[in-house]
Amino acid sequence: MRLEVAWRKFPKLANYLRHAGPSSTERGAVTVTRRLRQIYRGNFALAGDASGGVDAVTGEGLCLSFRQAIALAHSLEEGELQSYQHAHRRLARRPNTVGRLLLLLDRCPSLRRRALRGLAADPELFARLLAAHLGEASAKFLAATSLRLGWQFLSA
Repeated sequence: MRLEVAWRKFPKLANYLRHAGPSSTERGAVTVTRRLRQIYRGNFALAGDASGGVDAVTGEGLCLSFRQAIALAHSLEEGELQSYQHAHRRLARRPNTVGRLLLLLDRCPSLRRRALRGLAADPELFARLLAAHLGEASAKFLAATSLRLGWQFLSA
């Protein structure tokens, strides 16, 4: 969506800013989710976006990069980059799953409407899902939340 189209969606905001001029050119970027088969070779390792990226919709880019850097430091300390490969896959699993789910909702309007109705009916469930996205959830917590989400989705 271009900026001139977006303004029509927010007329009150557009009215407030009607006399303001642009401070720079409009910019944007395409993001992709990609997974590399191997993120190290010999004594060379990749971290952050260079090591495979998650879609920006997850909001996990910098956090994931910092976690990868910590995992890389530990594996360098151990002298074993293979452990970094395993940690890297484990760290990317949750944001990749969330990204795929969010992009699925974007592609399927009926599924998106059902999910939003279910979450609107149970705000605590939405809070639980955010906690899971941030990695603040145990397996037991996730199992209970999944059942609750399934019920909300079926009944929405």
